[in-house]
Amino acid sequence: MRRFLLISYVFPPAGGGGVQRPAKFAKYIGRFGWEPVVVTVKNPSVPSRDESLLKDLPPELIVRRLPTLEPSPLAEPAPGGGGEPGPVGRLKKWVAGKLFPDRHVLWIPLALPGALRAARRHKVEAVMVTAPPFSTFMLGAAVARRLDLPLVLDFRDEWSGYYAQGFSPSAEDSGRAERVLHAERRLVDQAARVIGASDAYCRRFRHLHGWQEEKYVWIPNGYDPDDFPPADQPPSRHRPGERLKLLYTGTVFAVTSLDPLWAGLAGLDPDKRRHWEVEICGRAVPGQVLDPGLEGLTVSRPGYLDHDEVIKRMTRADVLVLTLADLPGSQRVIPGKVFEYLAARRPILALVPRGEAAAIVNGCQAGRVVEPGNTAELTKLLEYWLDDPPPALGPPPEQFSRINLAGRLAEVLEQAVVAHQEADR
Repeated sequence: MRRFLLISYVFPPAGGGGVQRPAKFAKYIGRFGWEPVVVTVKNPSVPSRDESLLKDLPPELIVRRLPTLEPSPLAEPAPGGGGEPGPVGRLKKWVAGKLFPDRHVLWIPLALPGALRAARRHKVEAVMVTAPPFSTFMLGAAVARRLDLPLVLDFRDEWSGYYAQGFSPSAEDSGRAERVLHAERRLVDQAARVIGASDAYCRRFRHLHGWQEEKYVWIPNGYDPDDFPPADQPPSRHRPGERLKLLYTGTVFAVTSLDPLWAGLAGLDPDKRRHWEVEICGRAVPGQVLDPGLEGLTVSRPGYLDHDEVIKRMTRADVLVLTLADLPGSQRVIPGKVFEYLAARRPILALVPRGEAAAIVNGCQAGRVVEPGNTAELTKLLEYWLDDPPPALGPPPEQFSRINLAGRLAEVLEQAVVAHQEADR
């Protein structure tokens, strides 16, 4: 069995969408001749934990949890239990905002010696880093340089584009954006292979940084067949007389605002809204509307739930809601949950701009895409579904199975080793 160093700041028992990718790679890549040696943080500064994800980790998996200098928690709550941080918390946030490329850079001084020891001890043949946080790319690059190993960068998000703007065009700082672009270019130049969670990321990277097409590889997020009912088990059906349930999962923030959904529901008569229910499973940043108070509409907010429970609720919902604000770069984003929505076999209501996510939903005939701002079309669709609820989906495409995606990663690791050897000649 060949070994590689897998550096990921987010890893079980940390929770949230980003943790699924490295955890599922670690679960399945052993089937393809590679064994990960995981380097992650011991005391992570993350917003949630999900102990249920630990069951995905193979018992023989080597995991090195290394301490960080980051303050944890990052911000203290305000007096009275409110959601806004108090004075010390605001100071910490201000200091963290000045660190480059992000506050997690404080992990590197303590993590680098431990990562080097793990790589040497277990005789790894490659270093793979998944990000964000993008400071971990710098950690992986340092390990790869010192040990003369091939580097593989896995972009779960787009650093120099969408992510560098803080998911908001108004947040762009030209000086910081230039530093990010320069850092990204140096890292891409060093890497033997660059993976993007969206094919559009790969195309953009090649346009920005050059190199041959084979350097950039699309490995999307996906679904784990173990998490869902068997493909031959018929999905549940809507029962006449019951309210239709719209389910949203994940974090609600500016880029995933539910405002387009509320606008569409507001266009319905109150008597028709009584036949709809909205459930929101996940965290929300302050200022986001989680219940517009529309007459007749039922809204439930159970908050953050562990992954197993969220999957159960997906399979019981009538429609799964996907949102993306129409911001520069958002057309290149594919939210990871779209693949689990496909595996849940429930129709998708995608309130997203034209782009990669819309293409997945349309290409899989998995529901309806309504662009944000097209309120009249959404209201009309919701009204139509009351008389004719959307049918369940067929089995999800196997190309998005986490098993097959782990096999693709194994191929990329082999390519990286060969490319690095050729570059050394």
